Amino acid sequence: MDDRRREDFAKAFYVLDNQGPMAKQRPPRCETRVRPVNGIVRPPVMPPPNRKGRVTNFLLKLKTAVNAMLRHPSSLHFRQPVDAVKLKIGDYHEKIAYPMDLNTIKKRFEYTYYWGGADVLEDILLIFDNCRTYNSTDSPVFKAAVTLCEIFWLRMAKMQRELHNECKAEAKTRCPRKAAIPKPSPLPKTPRQAKASIPVKIKVEKKDKPQLKTDDPLPSFEAVPNLHPKQFTPVTPARRGRGRPPGPRSLTRADAHRNAIISQAFPAHHGQRPPNFLKNYGTRVKVEPLPVEPLPVEPVLDRLSLKAILKPFDLKLERTYGQTLIKALHCRVDSWPFNDSSLWMHFGQNRNYDFHDEPLDWNILEKMLAGEQFKSWNWLLLKIHRMLENAMSCFTYSYAVRTATVKTFETFVELMRDYEERMAHVKATAHEEVRLKLDDMTPSEKEELLK
Repeated sequence: MDDRRREDFAKAFYVLDNQGPMAKQRPPRCETRVRPVNGIVRPPVMPPPNRKGRVTNFLLKLKTAVNAMLRHPSSLHFRQPVDAVKLKIGDYHEKIAYPMDLNTIKKRFEYTYYWGGADVLEDILLIFDNCRTYNSTDSPVFKAAVTLCEIFWLRMAKMQRELHNECKAEAKTRCPRKAAIPKPSPLPKTPRQAKASIPVKIKVEKKDKPQLKTDDPLPSFEAVPNLHPKQFTPVTPARRGRGRPPGPRSLTRADAHRNAIISQAFPAHHGQRPPNFLKNYGTRVKVEPLPVEPLPVEPVLDRLSLKAILKPFDLKLERTYGQTLIKALHCRVDSWPFNDSSLWMHFGQNRNYDFHDEPLDWNILEKMLAGEQFKSWNWLLLKIHRMLENAMSCFTYSYAVRTATVKTFETFVELMRDYEERMAHVKATAHEEVRLKLDDMTPSEKEELLK
């Protein structure tokens, strides 16, 4: 924080101290020094009994500014109290008498600690002064403080109206509740109540409805075709419960619907692909594959030339999209069963499951993608499919694991189709560019390129 920002703080304090009787009523702040416990100083967040806080329009705006500062990456060093023991800075609390951090300010907002906006500005200024006192100007902590100070004053530029006219915020009025409908009394009615409840007949004049003339044509109603008919997935009958091994219990409609989700068909493509069903430890639900239009046939010479030239490019592109797919699946909430496959040995429920037969999880797949084991996009899809089948086979009774696996499979199918469309577009663009360049080259230049 430079001298210019210190002058801005001084101007803000001057404006708040000269707002008439409201500024003169501000009680003084008397905060005692807090001793560190295990290297951490936690300032009080509850208001003292002789200095109760309040809510003003300026305080509400400052609360949003503090939340914006907490969300910014440059506030990483100022979110929590400084841990002198963990950071190995034993002289910190000797040089800094009153530490302050953003989370303490946020808690003070929650407990109505502040009396006015000047109190918040003092605490924010204390954070920057402590950073300037202990850290050098070349340190990354000081540079982050400068960035954070600029973010705060960008917010302050939008609060000039509340800064010059600070006042108590009006309490939010709640909407009145609707009157409850009185319930009928189970007691017998008195003669007066019975007389009052006698229905009164009201004469209502009935108007003659307009009749259609014989010459008027009758209205015609045309059937509107259903442009988006609902498609039903055929499910084969199976005898299996929810999360239980095969037995005499029949499969319910809800279980069949849940198992049908994991049987989304993979579109047909060249090369080896995963099967169009997922092993469910005794139950297989199959869906017919979607029809795919045949690829256009290219000339033999051009096809061989493009395949030889673009093979490294295609492999690199598939590796990049594969790494992105693994990261996207790993970040999902339902991907927790595949964080560490070594734990399956301790919590697995199938005694016949071989834990040493190609264990797979997210970390193993990332290493295989980065190494020489990666062969193609279809190879990666087979590995992910194998990992999901391993979970369904290992955890035969765990409803949580099986449900998470089904949801991971749904996400996997959606992302796979999206990524394949993107890859196809990128590959088609690259092939077209290379084909145009090959057309401009002579046969001798093509032979030299292929060598």
